[in-house]
Amino acid sequence: MSYTPHQDYRAVDGNGQGTFPTTSPIKMKGVILNRFSDMLNPTPGFDPYMGGQWQQFIQFVDEGDFGGTALYMGQNIGKNVGNHPAGSYTDAEWLAELDRLNHDPITGRAFRSGDLVEVRARAPGLFFRGKTNINEQHQKTTLADFDVVLLQPNYMLPAPQTITLADVKDSVDEFIFDQSRATGAEHYQGSFVRFEDVQFTAGTWGPNQSMTITDGAGRTLPVLLGFGSGFAEYPSPTGSFDIVGVFDQEDKISTDGWKGGYRLWVMDYDGDQFVLYRYVKPDFDRDGDVDETDLDHFEACASAPGIEQTDPSCLNADFDGDSDVDQSDFGVLQRCFSGSDGLPDPTCDR
Repeated sequence: MSYTPHQDYRAVDGNGQGTFPTTSPIKMKGVILNRFSDMLNPTPGFDPYMGGQWQQFIQFVDEGDFGGTALYMGQNIGKNVGNHPAGSYTDAEWLAELDRLNHDPITGRAFRSGDLVEVRARAPGLFFRGKTNINEQHQKTTLADFDVVLLQPNYMLPAPQTITLADVKDSVDEFIFDQSRATGAEHYQGSFVRFEDVQFTAGTWGPNQSMTITDGAGRTLPVLLGFGSGFAEYPSPTGSFDIVGVFDQEDKISTDGWKGGYRLWVMDYDGDQFVLYRYVKPDFDRDGDVDETDLDHFEACASAPGIEQTDPSCLNADFDGDSDVDQSDFGVLQRCFSGSDGLPDPTCDR
């Protein structure tokens, strides 16, 4: 089976309705963009209606393709077909599904942003509010499962594509819709993008909240804030700033077709800039885990309490900012240590 290009899977008609036939199994390839728990909360029962939810975006890698695709799972899928709770996942079943989706079935390695993966979808998904996304078509059966398989670990997290609000909004602040997807908002669906020199104009700052950005020329765009810890730890930036995230769509108004509802989904903020994936401090080599390689670097940099560490290459090991690299800093590394196949708790260095 050949790979389905993202641009084909996300094709739409003149009303924004998806046109890709979701009737036969497909196979897709892409690089993982986001940490699943930064986008939706997977905790069993978290959402009053859908329970735990899981979502990751993968972005194109093959020349000639463009855009990206959402992979989605919901715990209480039986509610959407009138078969709840029998057709939904129990808490134990849901946790087992999360474990399956978050680990390569061959090596057991936990997936992370920047991994190149293959998605094998037995039920090739559904169209929902403006986008076709891979899911189980609300069926709790292995016959509808999709599998994520590792092709290359730490392949490369793509650089964000810098665009302007004028690329997706017109002069009267309406979304630019192009059925061909060569231009306008549709072109950037599922992509990692950057908007420069924008400001917040409205909204609530915090995890799982929403804001609005403006370019100062009358154009605006909704921003969804994910579950990244930085939204609780730091105040929102003021004045002009650059912002990065996944460009997405969920159009809740269907009377004019599916030509609106685009937004930027932002994963985290480190107090200085917005980030797609915040690496914990002891992940020195930025490969998503804290393992023996990171421990070796720390040990090479260790000084002692009150003994200043002046080597420029070791300043990143002074986690508490007291100028030495001592047991206090080692305690942070211990809390974050995951091994090469695991992922650290994203709050372990807080």
